[in-house]
Amino acid sequence: MLILLCASLTSTAQAQAPDEVKTLIKQGVALYDEGKYDEAVLRYKQALKLAPDNFTAQYELAMTYGSLGRNEEVVELCKQLLKSEQADASVYVTYGSALDDLKRPQEAVRIYQAGIKKYPASGLLYFNLGVTQAGMQRYQDATESMQMAVRQNPKHASAHRILALLTAQSNRVPAIFASVRFLQLEPRGQRAVGGLEVLDKLMGQNVRKTGENAVTLNMSPDMLKQMNGKKNMPDNFGMTDMLLTMTSALDYDEKNKDKSTTVRLAEKLTLLCENLEEKKPETHPGFAWNYYVPYFITLKKAGYLPTLAYLIQAARPGQPEAQQWLEQHPSEVKELQEWSEAYKWPQ
Repeated sequence: MLILLCASLTSTAQAQAPDEVKTLIKQGVALYDEGKYDEAVLRYKQALKLAPDNFTAQYELAMTYGSLGRNEEVVELCKQLLKSEQADASVYVTYGSALDDLKRPQEAVRIYQAGIKKYPASGLLYFNLGVTQAGMQRYQDATESMQMAVRQNPKHASAHRILALLTAQSNRVPAIFASVRFLQLEPRGQRAVGGLEVLDKLMGQNVRKTGENAVTLNMSPDMLKQMNGKKNMPDNFGMTDMLLTMTSALDYDEKNKDKSTTVRLAEKLTLLCENLEEKKPETHPGFAWNYYVPYFITLKKAGYLPTLAYLIQAARPGQPEAQQWLEQHPSEVKELQEWSEAYKWPQ
């Protein structure tokens, strides 16, 4: 009877252990969400004492170590996690991020690329790869990685934001589209305020008021390079860039002095889309021609550009006009959001 009783107790303990492990992991996640990282670590370690090979506990512990800046431990855990059949793209993201934080970007790039080879549809892997490449001043590689990131996840606001920053100095039109898309996805908050500053600089680029009735237009080297370059050069927007410069100069025209920032933005975006539509986007090579241009032309045709202009102005400080309009037209905003959600982006 004693032997049978011991066997029964052992069996019961083994059955209870998985439930206890799940409870400890759940508690750890809750503590992590509260920012109590050290306490979360203790819960995960308790879970791993009961189940040393538990993948979820190991991964959550790695994530928590990352938040604590204990990146060497993250790296060691991720090496073990990649041996598991349960490993997915998130392990490569966590692993690469830890290496990047340890100032080992070359290794981080190799890890991200290994992850992409295995999980080519992971936009987050491309995004993190692009961030690391930008930190290495490999800007062309970073741009291409960010382009892949938004292809895989068109709703990744941060990827559009960084893509705008990467292209702002060399190709204004794609940078404008990336900026507008970022603001469409994230129209409020401190990042949106910064995004509006970037967009304002892009829209007013090459135009400078030099007197009471004088405006000076500049032809940037990149604009000239595109205008004088081969027509089939990828993402050649030279002529459109020049048109936008002339249109922006009209901001100082007497007939536009009473128009709001939002109205002028809607007018310029409309003219931009009309110009690009005339050029038959399908005949032009390049990421922006293939990805951004069709979206904004289709959006303009559907009549949503004015609504979009108000939406992306929502975070502009000191100008409540856009916010008031949005509060008075919730159905138009909802319709734009539903249309955009249903849009089929190219991959």
